[in-house]
Amino acid sequence: MIETQGPQGQEMNIDISQTSEMKCDKCENNTFKQTMMLRKMSAIISPNGQETIIPVGVFACESCGHVNEEFAQGGFE
Repeated sequence: MIETQGPQGQEMNIDISQTSEMKCDKCENNTFKQTMMLRKMSAIISPNGQETIIPVGVFACESCGHVNEEFAQGGFE
């Protein structure tokens, strides 16, 4: 059992044997690093009327740098 924090910050006890390993869709490596993707919002749809750059945190494969589609929020890559 490991202790971790859930989405609302509450502690959860998790039996790691009941989880599945995640791998890179491209090279099948199983280790990832946290990185940022940048998205540009047009001034036309921006709430303040100015072009905006939005950072989005994602996980990239440590071996090849690929970002699995399920890690890229909204399915963009």
